[in-house]
Amino acid sequence: MKPICFAFVAVIALFSGAAAADSAPGVVLPTDGDEYSALVARAAAHDATVDFRALRLAYMKSRAIQRAENGPDTVTQLRKEMYDAPRVPDGAATVRQKAEALLSIDYTNMEAHKFLRQSCAVLHDDACSELHHFVEFGLLTSITQTGDGKSCAKGWEAFQVSEEYVVLRMLGMTVTRQALVTEGGHTCDALDVKDENGVASTYYFNIDVMWAAEEALFKK
Repeated sequence: MKPICFAFVAVIALFSGAAAADSAPGVVLPTDGDEYSALVARAAAHDATVDFRALRLAYMKSRAIQRAENGPDTVTQLRKEMYDAPRVPDGAATVRQKAEALLSIDYTNMEAHKFLRQSCAVLHDDACSELHHFVEFGLLTSITQTGDGKSCAKGWEAFQVSEEYVVLRMLGMTVTRQALVTEGGHTCDALDVKDENGVASTYYFNIDVMWAAEEALFKK
């Protein structure tokens, strides 16, 4: 796994100035009374026994994802602003605010946890940084522990396409092509990638859950 992105941290440190660590309103946790809300509360409380795969799966069945699907432009805009924030004054505080807004929509967003972890580190909010390190890598491990990603039979289990791209970015890979493959009764996304040195390889993500959900939606 690649280490923390020091270039990112260096840039936001330059612009953070004396911004207070508590300058952002915080992540708004879901209160829908469903399994997703319960698991988010446990993860946010740093419960080491939380099942992050169950958390990711619960999001797919939650009221929260229904709200997110009604406003996809909001997620796209927040993500763009989060990426742009390190280049503006008070960058760390702005990154934190945008990441927290994204996590208020989808607490399974690994990318937002990563950006929040890094901005909190710059703002010297160790508790925040440690919590989102815990959640980020809990979510990541719940994907990568499902296989080795080198074949469809041992593909990493993904519940959202965005998870596939975040995992590969964390590995320092650039996606060059994506294809749908079926093998051994499984449906997979096969992503051709290149690493930082231009070396090509292919990673597979098991999308059985996504595929079944799409088929069920189509039948409805």
